[in-house]
Amino acid sequence: MDSFYQPPAELLARFGFRSNASPAGQVRYSRPSEVGQETLVLYTDGEMTLLEAVNGQLLYCFQGRVASEAELRVLLRQVNWPAEVAG
Repeated sequence: MDSFYQPPAELLARFGFRSNASPAGQVRYSRPSEVGQETLVLYTDGEMTLLEAVNGQLLYCFQGRVASEAELRVLLRQVNWPAEVAG
């Protein structure tokens, strides 16, 4: 049986993400970046999407699943998003 990791709201808050209004079947979290906004979308089927808005353009970064918090941190670093816990 496959198991997928979805980060809890508390961890995302420590990463600086804030919950946003979301359609049914997903939960969205965003945080400002140096050049725009980073958005992480969690879906009820275990998938997630990372999106980045830069200078008014929406860039697609990732869609898929991760298996652990460690893998999530690696993914964030791979797309050049900070993966450290705030204060």
